[in-house]
Amino acid sequence: MGIVVLAVAAVMVAAALHLAMLFLNNAPANALSRQHAALINRYVAPEFTQEWQLFAPNPQSSNVHVQARAQVLAPDADGRPGRFTETDWVDLTAIDERGILHNPFPSEAHQNELRLAWTNYIYSLDDKGLPTGEFGNLTQRLLLRLAVDRLEPRVDGTLRAVQLRSAVTPVGAPAWSDQRIDTGTQYLVQPWWAVKGEDLK
Repeated sequence: MGIVVLAVAAVMVAAALHLAMLFLNNAPANALSRQHAALINRYVAPEFTQEWQLFAPNPQSSNVHVQARAQVLAPDADGRPGRFTETDWVDLTAIDERGILHNPFPSEAHQNELRLAWTNYIYSLDDKGLPTGEFGNLTQRLLLRLAVDRLEPRVDGTLRAVQLRSAVTPVGAPAWSDQRIDTGTQYLVQPWWAVKGEDLK
């Protein structure tokens, strides 16, 4: 009986700590959350991260798709290296969405990996559009490898370079609203990134 009581008490304490961490992470900044920010961030990220603040919801108002194209060194008829070709743009986000559709247990990678990598990369860019610091460079490398992983099975040849862009389409206003929203797609194109041997499978 004593063991059961201890187990129940331990679960209740763990649940209380978990809820407290999530509350402090989502609540407006205060003295307690600022004092323990590092501890809270280590606990919450990445498994319990949220896209909004508790008292100021900021839902997505645009559909963001990450797209990529590649420069491919196609093999010659006799197997020797041939000429360079350039693929069309491939919608990487759509590929991930197909992995989620009708899947009752979609993986975290299919749901968030590409989206979070792109968001973190964009936030790391300086006013010249270049990634800053080690975090920005690592995020760029991650994006490159995510693109290579999705493009490589779709090409006949060796990937030599990859270019990424985002296609951002604002969500239109509902039929009952008189709000006017331009739903045209805007593109943010990145330069070509060289694919190295360690980026390939």
